[in-house]
Amino acid sequence: MTAISIEQAQAIVAKAFLESAPTITSISEIPHGYSFTSSQTSYILDLALGSNVDATHSSFLVVSTDDASPSGSLPNSLSLFPQLLNTIRSNTSIPIPSPILDETRSVIPHTYLITPIYPIVSTHLISLAQARESAILSAQQSAVIDLQLGQWLGELHKGAQNDYFGLPSATTPADPSYDWQDTFVALLEEQLDLAATRHPELPIDGFRATLGRAISAFLWSDVDVPSLVWFTGSPDDVFLAFTPSGQFSAFALLPAFAHAVWGDPLLETFFIGASNAFWEGYRAVRGEQDSAIMVFPRQRTKRVWYDVFLALVVLNQRDKMSDDKTSWALDCLHKSAETLKNAPVS
Repeated sequence: MTAISIEQAQAIVAKAFLESAPTITSISEIPHGYSFTSSQTSYILDLALGSNVDATHSSFLVVSTDDASPSGSLPNSLSLFPQLLNTIRSNTSIPIPSPILDETRSVIPHTYLITPIYPIVSTHLISLAQARESAILSAQQSAVIDLQLGQWLGELHKGAQNDYFGLPSATTPADPSYDWQDTFVALLEEQLDLAATRHPELPIDGFRATLGRAISAFLWSDVDVPSLVWFTGSPDDVFLAFTPSGQFSAFALLPAFAHAVWGDPLLETFFIGASNAFWEGYRAVRGEQDSAIMVFPRQRTKRVWYDVFLALVVLNQRDKMSDDKTSWALDCLHKSAETLKNAPVS
């Protein structure tokens, strides 16, 4: 994790926004949910513009320690984020801003990414996860939000597609993968190996045994087109803007793509417990055939494996940390190990 001072953050905004000359009035670390990585920390900055004393605007800041992962390993480098965000903007209507990436280390000794300024302060922003937990959304508001998120995810999977599977890279890999099963199994085994050393109490051998059965049945070989999958994106990364009177007005999406991958749309964490409104939005964009990704028993078995992969990433990124997501991950892994013993693969 990377902690920066308000003075360092002020130097960042002074360089990024010369004309508006903002002054930071507060800086708050954003607690990532499933998207947490040990090498990237996100903040929300409240900004006063010009001669104003009170904050009227805000910006998201992501700071990386630049502990580069080995090629082909999670998490993705911060330097790849602008490329991914540009792909999303070019192929969807998802409201992702064009951020400023600074790798010079001339302002702070880290690479960072900062979003354009939003005309709203952090006190009028709340994550969708917090809004749901606090039960501040009406049934109609929840349905509208879920419908929109389903449509955006459908746009992402339909519009942002690639020639090969795997983790994003600045250039085409020397040996690109055209088989999702090979790609996913390699990513999964890397996480299993890490978890085996850090959490020896987990049923890793059981996962390896059932994994062999799934591979033999070509469980993941039904994916033909690599879609851009946010993967760990969740309600924790979606912020809702409210007017002073308390009316929901807009979305702000946190640029948290450390675990994005070109792969199977079903890998998306948003599908866990998705509402009818969410599926309605998704189907409206992708169509009945392409949206039928969790209908058959073998597809539901795939989703269990994707839960396992997510839980392993959550644990391995947090290492010795303990929070609600680590508790979820441990519970998920133990339950999934039992489920997969007899889960259908054909």
